[in-house]
Amino acid sequence: MYIILIGYLYVVLMFSAVAGSIAKGLTIFFIFGFLPTMLIIWLKRGKQIVKERKQEEENE
Repeated sequence: MYIILIGYLYVVLMFSAVAGSIAKGLTIFFIFGFLPTMLIIWLKRGKQIVKERKQEEENE
């Protein structure tokens, strides 16, 4: 999963590097790179928290 994310971020970084201006590049990277990455991390972490809670309940 993480290797796909790294590849995706590399492609987005290359697109933002050839955007024409620094502002365009930063906007492209933020919208297409940073926001989706944070969403994926947030969703994965949410599943991990639920699993940890279930495991704690089973251990008690």
